[in-house]
Amino acid sequence: MPTCDSQADGSLSCRLVETKIVDRSLNISLHNKREQAHVEYQALSYTWGLPVFPHSLYVLNNSDDNDTLNSSNSSSSEIRITENLCAALHSLRKQTETLVLWVDAVCIDQSNIVERNSQVANFPKTYAGATSVLVWLGPDDVLNHGKLCLNFFTKLAALIIEDPKSESGNDQKSWRKRFRINQAVSAFLGDDELQPRAITSLLQRSWFKRRWIIQEVVLANDVWVHYGATSIHWNAFELALVELFENDKGGFSDEHRTILRTMSRIRNADAMLKRQTPLDTLVEFDSFECSNPRDRLYALYGVMQHWFPNSAGMQVLVENINYGLPIRDIFTDFAILMMRLKDDFPLDSNYNSTTHVLQLAAAMRPALQREVASQNTGIPSWVPDWTGTMHHKPLYHSPENSDASRGIPKQHFQIMNLKNNSRALVAVGLVHDVIKAVIPLDILPLTGAVHKAKHALNNFLCSVATSFDQIGFFSSGRTDIYRPTCQHIISAIAVSLVANWEHTPANSYFAQDDRFPAQFLEQLRSSRHHLPEILHKWPAYVELITITMRGRSLMLTESGYVGICDTNVRAGDVAKELLFNSNIEELFIFD
Repeated sequence: MPTCDSQADGSLSCRLVETKIVDRSLNISLHNKREQAHVEYQALSYTWGLPVFPHSLYVLNNSDDNDTLNSSNSSSSEIRITENLCAALHSLRKQTETLVLWVDAVCIDQSNIVERNSQVANFPKTYAGATSVLVWLGPDDVLNHGKLCLNFFTKLAALIIEDPKSESGNDQKSWRKRFRINQAVSAFLGDDELQPRAITSLLQRSWFKRRWIIQEVVLANDVWVHYGATSIHWNAFELALVELFENDKGGFSDEHRTILRTMSRIRNADAMLKRQTPLDTLVEFDSFECSNPRDRLYALYGVMQHWFPNSAGMQVLVENINYGLPIRDIFTDFAILMMRLKDDFPLDSNYNSTTHVLQLAAAMRPALQREVASQNTGIPSWVPDWTGTMHHKPLYHSPENSDASRGIPKQHFQIMNLKNNSRALVAVGLVHDVIKAVIPLDILPLTGAVHKAKHALNNFLCSVATSFDQIGFFSSGRTDIYRPTCQHIISAIAVSLVANWEHTPANSYFAQDDRFPAQFLEQLRSSRHHLPEILHKWPAYVELITITMRGRSLMLTESGYVGICDTNVRAGDVAKELLFNSNIEELFIFD
């Protein structure tokens, strides 16, 4: 790692120092430096930016302790660095001290695949072993947005942690503090355009979208955030982000709210007894980006291992990081391991890791991109392609009292190595039904004006009616009755479009009282099942459709069932074993 020195001419120089990484969780004494071969250091968390290297970092020979760096010094070598790293080193270095930093671009030979594999596997220990992690958001702008933001965050955090006993000693103290906090936030995000722009400028920094920063922050012993010449401790930074996320006065975009939510809980995720699988971790941080597709997994291995330290499977993954492997092999091997989760991740007995993998494989491959993606990467269709992004939210699994697999003999999946060394998923089970028709629902108009939503839903229902006639969906003479439940067919479709109400978000209107879904269906019945006509009376229903049907279509089956499915599903697909639920659940088809 480099020890950075400050030169009179403004150039950057360093010496490389070898050190043993100490696992601070083991409480090892650091006093005997010679025995431990340990040097105290800080680690830098930053973004590379464009792959352009216009600046120089000079590396001095360690024997030349009294050298003063200049361009003609024959005892120094040169490392080319990016604009952002150069700015970080200039800002962080001290005039009178030596800064000992671990920086990936300097400490890893990026052209050496073997070294890179080893160092990336060691990242969790590297960041956990640092005395602190220094987050570099970048240089401040000409309007000093960075200074404005971080100074406000410091004051806001001080208000939040203010000792409530100082307010008068009575128990009625929270409302006074709440008023002061609200007043501070309102004043900062008020009419003056400069301050709201400062928050926007902060959240648009590329660091907040970088995938590697997740483990750098999660595993750090201590974190300081630097924005230009201004700095703030992570605890104060986090308190301010929590407040901004929970405060409605900001008018933040969905992207900015995602950043606020993630950053405000990233350090405390495991403190809340989080018991999520590695697949859930990948979904949670899906919006974070990386330049190398392999890092869609590699960048999160340290976090997964941190949350499940006794997992032999995760240890195997970390030890086998290899940037020389094809993407398809990395993704496929990870999916296979996730399907074999057993004792490593003791979870709810209803959890089915195979279903989870298949579910994400469907969600990560939009229908229009599936064929192209498979051709480009060679990733099997049953493997989640983490180079994409989620195009709908998973519905997860059925409640225990409506488990579709009840009474069906349980079968194990098999992974077979074929002659061409590709992996195929072989599902062994019972055929339950065949898809006869798939009808897509365009949810975009549903989010607009009522007349557009009414028009879109009416067109959709006309397509459903046409499909009924084409496939002979009604086997009896009653063409308005849904045979499995004896409901009117429109009521059955209305229930299907919201996944049988079983996956309604907790903050939805329909989740507040069990009577509300019944009231909606009663009004639908009394309106002679004219679903488009009552949209203006039930905006909460329209909102629920847009959540549930994002990336999904309505399906009709050979046995006369109505349900929802991923957009990848096609007529003629077969529903098997655990993947089919007659109680109008979600269906996943795989090759």
